[in-house]
Amino acid sequence: LFHLLHESAEMDDTFSVEEFISAHVSLLVQMGVVHQGLVSDVQDEFVNLLRTRKDSEDDSNSKYKNLSYESAVQFAKDKLIRPGMSFYNGIPLPAGDAATFASKVNTILRDEQDHIMDLVMKGVIKDSTPKSVYATILSGDNLFKQYHPLLDESAGEYFIASDKSDDESLLLLSQPKADFNNVDGLFVVEAMIDLDDSVGIDAVSSFLEVIISASDHSWHDSKTVSLAARILPTGESTSSVSQVLGSLFCAASYFDAIDLKAVVDNIQHVKLEGDVDVNFFDSIEGLSTSVRRKMTEVVAKRKLCHSAKHDSKHLYTANGRVYVPTSSLITLNDIKMLVNLELDRTTAITKLILKNLPSVSGSSHTSRIGRVLHHAIGRSATALNTFFSSSTKSEGVSSALTADLDNPLFLSWNEDAASENFQVEVSVILDPLTEPTQRVAPLLLAIRDVLKLPLKLIIAPRRVVDNDVPLSSYYRFVVDPLASASNPPKARFENLPTNHLLTLRMDVPELWDVQQAQSVQDADNLRCDSRFGCGDEGYILSRDNRAEDLVPTKELVELTQIDYSLKSLLLFGQCYDVSKNTPPNGLQLTLDRMSLAAAAETEVSEILVEPDGSIGSQVNNIRASRSDHADTLVMKTAGYFQLRSNPGVWSLRIEEKSRGSEIYHLVDGKISASGQISPAKTTAERKSKTLVAKDFTSPFNVLLLKRKKGFERAELYLDEVDSNRVEKGSNETVHVFSLATGHAYERLLKIMMLSVTKRTSAPVKFWLFSNFLSPSFKSSATYMAEQIGCEVEFVTYKWPEWLRGQSEKQRIIWGYKILFLDVLFPLNVKKIIYVDADQVVRGDLTELWNLDLDGAPYGYTPFCDSREETLGYQFWRTGFWKSHLRGKPYHISALYVVDLERFRRELVGDKLRSIYQQLSADPNSLANLDQDLPNYAQHDVRIFSLPQKWLWCESWCSDETKAEAMTIDLCNNPEHKEAKISMAKRIISGDLFEESWDELDEMVRNYDDEFSQLTKLL
Repeated sequence: LFHLLHESAEMDDTFSVEEFISAHVSLLVQMGVVHQGLVSDVQDEFVNLLRTRKDSEDDSNSKYKNLSYESAVQFAKDKLIRPGMSFYNGIPLPAGDAATFASKVNTILRDEQDHIMDLVMKGVIKDSTPKSVYATILSGDNLFKQYHPLLDESAGEYFIASDKSDDESLLLLSQPKADFNNVDGLFVVEAMIDLDDSVGIDAVSSFLEVIISASDHSWHDSKTVSLAARILPTGESTSSVSQVLGSLFCAASYFDAIDLKAVVDNIQHVKLEGDVDVNFFDSIEGLSTSVRRKMTEVVAKRKLCHSAKHDSKHLYTANGRVYVPTSSLITLNDIKMLVNLELDRTTAITKLILKNLPSVSGSSHTSRIGRVLHHAIGRSATALNTFFSSSTKSEGVSSALTADLDNPLFLSWNEDAASENFQVEVSVILDPLTEPTQRVAPLLLAIRDVLKLPLKLIIAPRRVVDNDVPLSSYYRFVVDPLASASNPPKARFENLPTNHLLTLRMDVPELWDVQQAQSVQDADNLRCDSRFGCGDEGYILSRDNRAEDLVPTKELVELTQIDYSLKSLLLFGQCYDVSKNTPPNGLQLTLDRMSLAAAAETEVSEILVEPDGSIGSQVNNIRASRSDHADTLVMKTAGYFQLRSNPGVWSLRIEEKSRGSEIYHLVDGKISASGQISPAKTTAERKSKTLVAKDFTSPFNVLLLKRKKGFERAELYLDEVDSNRVEKGSNETVHVFSLATGHAYERLLKIMMLSVTKRTSAPVKFWLFSNFLSPSFKSSATYMAEQIGCEVEFVTYKWPEWLRGQSEKQRIIWGYKILFLDVLFPLNVKKIIYVDADQVVRGDLTELWNLDLDGAPYGYTPFCDSREETLGYQFWRTGFWKSHLRGKPYHISALYVVDLERFRRELVGDKLRSIYQQLSADPNSLANLDQDLPNYAQHDVRIFSLPQKWLWCESWCSDETKAEAMTIDLCNNPEHKEAKISMAKRIISGDLFEESWDELDEMVRNYDDEFSQLTKLL
């Protein structure tokens, strides 16, 4: 193209727009985009597009009004937009290399997404309003009419110009008259300039010109701002010119900006040697006699006000915020931008100081008190801005922590260790009534008592606390330097309240799969018994059938012990298609433990690393064939994948029988911290990647893929269903998914499993989420499954850190119920039926298994509306839900069937996680997470409505419809509370049931007793 341009311009450095169009069209002809016979027509179209359209009445309704090349160039010129710049909702996107761009853009996109979601949650953005969403987003205080380089700074630089200057050096600008009580912000704009060269003299002249021209200028559209200016030399002031000017600027308050500019403009033409007499100032036109006399007097004193040292020779600040222009000259827009960027913090400081000075009311800006207030507020704002800037934050904290050793809110330990050349010293400021403080407190104890590091702590409570103290948890950090295999590390809780129901949870690193290994009590429902106390011994006595008649014969030990174990380590990472720089979301991956022979053929030196760190002690125990296997899908978000492993050598590959193996092969490369993908320049095509799980902090793994020849545009999932899908038949296994937490719900879960197995004509396999199940349930449920003729397998998944988490355990369980269906089960499981733990099944689930979902990825049962007395509690009939659903039903999540093949193929999991991430930004949204999310997403992910008979609930369904119900759900009644067990005994009984709930419960108890007796024998 450039070669063509040079030819058309006849080797000239410039060329016209018409010549550019001609060269561009010639290039399109060479590329085959434009036919040779159409060149003239295409050129005419380009010219017409670029031609300015006038705003005449004839074309006032034209679709193309003002849409032209010239108007676009003029717009860019007015907005100071340069070629190559890009914006996102008005926010300048960073320039620079790809790595810098990617990291900063991700932050901008995330912040802007949160801002837009906040507008949606506040009702500012709705389905029908506002008329222009873009105009609504581009509104507010932080909106600027022109681009400025300062907008590219993520965090501004702050600088204290001088500690010695006073209000005498301030030059007050003539602002609109107003009392100080009506001023929003006071600013000191400082010009730090090297006066020893001509560039600096020009910069001073330009700065004074700006001050003079801006005397009546409003610095903000909606707030009143008052400015004072100061000029400080940055050099050594070795020349007579710089000494004269420096003396005048140090006493600038005695002069007018016009007089000072006249001196600056004339002083370059005069060679000053020795003392300056009045004759020099007499030669300057426009100076009054009194001004000449005062200037001579000031210069004779030779008092200079130098600025502090800075890397730049010429710079400007507004209350400490630095701007270094590329040309050393500053403009009116530069100062206005500095003021606007610092206005919020300056306004707060101004109001804080002025409200405590009632005597300033009615004072004029041009009085001495005006200079004093500008100097005081400017100095305060500069100091605070500098303190809170990243470059000086650590120093500020350190000085704050040593400011008052007698303060009862200041604590310090291990001070003697600080003198022993320790490289680490910990300083902390905490608000005691916050959750982060609770989390970090046990860690500080470990720093103090185990590591013996110097520790300083300031307690900084809030002055006002809400009625409800925001604390509901107790934290302990598990650390013990003396821990061993026989003495594992412990977390000990003491002096806990005895009148509350407590729940125990583990907070572990993302790589760890930690689950409960041993427990006597229910870790979800820890409560004290009024007779037998709070420990395990008392709990066992309270569960005895003779508990009412028992009397403790000895003092019971008040100790509850719960053991946890590390079940597996995660291997997780990112997977990207280097051909498109995008994640191959939905790609099927497998992880297999490598055999000894295969491991020996790799370049990996480590074969097997034991949990205690030893290497090679059990190499001979590695099986010659696959001993472990895991599979998963690649998610859309960052190409994330997660697989479970244990210490050893593993082989990661694309599922061999999947379409992904036809399209991709593996290549070497890396992904930088900023997200930049860098494939190796020369690499062999590979089918697998060797991963080593060798410690407890395995690195983030990167899997890069390249498309095979002929598959450059191939889709990972075809529209049609895979041809190898298992055909429906009576012998096909029905897969059922469920989860529960706490002993009470584990009891209900076993009854549900028993009722499903009894009523279903086909083989049944249960997939139970293991993260919250007790060890006793896992073992006893497995035994019961063997006795009743079904299969049971436990699945698990770790909530990714990049997906917004939940703090309440019930909401965490709801999240696991819906957010990870695509990755929770083995890839060969094609369909799953979810059944709540508190349900009893009356019908044959084979009928639901074979039900045609009409192309939807999942099917839910709509809420009943046949019980009139509870219709008023159905919130989806009014308000937000009514308008959002637009006639679609609101479904209950107690039972649903998922076509996992279609679910994975249509990337439904990615869609649900994306919607969840947006909605969960508002903590008040998704009140019933597992239910609200799929119902909200109906317009993007279709729900097939199951026949009403598949779920009956007494709260919403009439008694007349109970007879045809296939499942009975024990859902809560909105009008009154009733315990689950008593509700189950009352509802699940009578002629409609082959076995009552009591009978089913008795069967389960018998299986538990059998297992207990068998365990004792073993």
